[in-house]
Amino acid sequence: MPSKPTLLYAEDDLESRENYAFILAPYFEHIYLASNGEEALALYEQHQPDILLLDISMPLRDGLDVAKVVRNKDSHIPIVMLTAYSDRERLLKAVNLKLDGYLLKPIDDKQLKETMETIFQNIKEQQHTSLLYGLTWNYNTQTLFHNNIQIKLTKKERMLLDILCKKPGNIIQHDTLILHIWEDNIPDHTYTNKLTQLIYRLNKKVSEYLPTGVNLIENSYTMGYRVNIQ
Repeated sequence: MPSKPTLLYAEDDLESRENYAFILAPYFEHIYLASNGEEALALYEQHQPDILLLDISMPLRDGLDVAKVVRNKDSHIPIVMLTAYSDRERLLKAVNLKLDGYLLKPIDDKQLKETMETIFQNIKEQQHTSLLYGLTWNYNTQTLFHNNIQIKLTKKERMLLDILCKKPGNIIQHDTLILHIWEDNIPDHTYTNKLTQLIYRLNKKVSEYLPTGVNLIENSYTMGYRVNIQ
């Protein structure tokens, strides 16, 4: 995640959307704006923002529906819902969505900022990358989870995921991986095979959580490897 997170803000009222995007702009690297639920989901898929701010009442798909779709893909992303008094009964049905906050409309500027600052702190303390099919990598604890259940890793497996997950989906060259994982050694030609075996063992370890034929770590021909993300 960049020094500042990114935000997807979905709100069907144009004036509110522009006003609060202006207020929030200093806190975010980028804010993606959506006017309805379908647009929000499209922007989520395209940009993979760090935080969602969703109006509960929107055309095409409401905020709860958007949150449900996103939660099925990412169990950790912070989601804040914008609500009106009349939405309270609908929110009672949203407990399983594990929302990170509710803001009553019209939004209080101070409360909005405090809510975001709390989420920033939580992100800082529990920084993670969502990979695929419920697999998540936590940077701070150097641990791999499947649906919040920790998968035991060796030291070198943790070092491998540490460097790959810093740039999820991007190819990391063989030599870069070798020098990172075997930093205390002077690598020779045998280390290419050691890297291949390490990746094979890790892919095999997590294969029970993935569909047949899908690997956590993919080989990009002679260029290197990358961690697979949805």
